[in-house]
Amino acid sequence: MNNTDDKLTPPRHSGIPLDTRVTAALEHKPEPQIPLDFASKVAARATAQPLRRRRHMPHFGSAIALISVPLVAVALFALAPHAAPNLHSISFDLELALLGELAFIGWWVSRTFSQRLSG
Repeated sequence: MNNTDDKLTPPRHSGIPLDTRVTAALEHKPEPQIPLDFASKVAARATAQPLRRRRHMPHFGSAIALISVPLVAVALFALAPHAAPNLHSISFDLELALLGELAFIGWWVSRTFSQRLSG
């Protein structure tokens, strides 16, 4: 199956080594040919697209954080009379967890609002 019209079949060069042919092929710089009416063809095919409105994204996280702060504070005040400073007391452990949650919510809200004010 020796087809001379096949463009994928490399030409046979019996006298030139392969590395020389590869180097010559890599050193040959093709000249790009861009038609003169290329820009007008692209502009004709491109359709004008309307500007997309930026959709307002609701910020549920900050609202939930601001609602949960008073709830956590009320839970802390409710647990305070029952919490003895003992690590075996469930109410004391719960109070420590609520304090940690309150501190994390405060840090997150301050970080979120400072980014909105600065940016």
